[in-house]
Amino acid sequence: MSIFDTVSKLAQGFSGGAAGGDNAAVASGLLDHLGGAGGVGSLIQTLQQNGGGSLIQDIAGGNTSAIDPNQVESLLGGSGVLEGVAAKTGLSSDQIKSGLGSVLPVLINHGITNGHVTADGQPGDNPAPDAGSLLQSVLGKL
Repeated sequence: MSIFDTVSKLAQGFSGGAAGGDNAAVASGLLDHLGGAGGVGSLIQTLQQNGGGSLIQDIAGGNTSAIDPNQVESLLGGSGVLEGVAAKTGLSSDQIKSGLGSVLPVLINHGITNGHVTADGQPGDNPAPDAGSLLQSVLGKL
């Protein structure tokens, strides 16, 4: 059983309607694509390289408002994240961009505020939790 299968089963308990189900699927697909919770640092670095430095600083400061789906696309374009999550979830591009718009700020904020990763994408003082624990924490905040 893959991480995605395990995390997807956990996510089913948080699905709360179509949008909530999409967000849960996107979150689990993202963590699977990143190789687990440890990949959040590389995600932050990708966002910064694509012009999202001020967005990361806002998120680190506690702003977990959803990101516009078009901005998600421009920040992640060419990184393979959108395609990877699509392959894991089977959701449409619009569903993935919308889901990532909600999930990314919460996931990144959680990683930074809990010391798993720094705002520049480097490993933090606290090791990253397993993907299931991280997903449970993130979905509880959506």
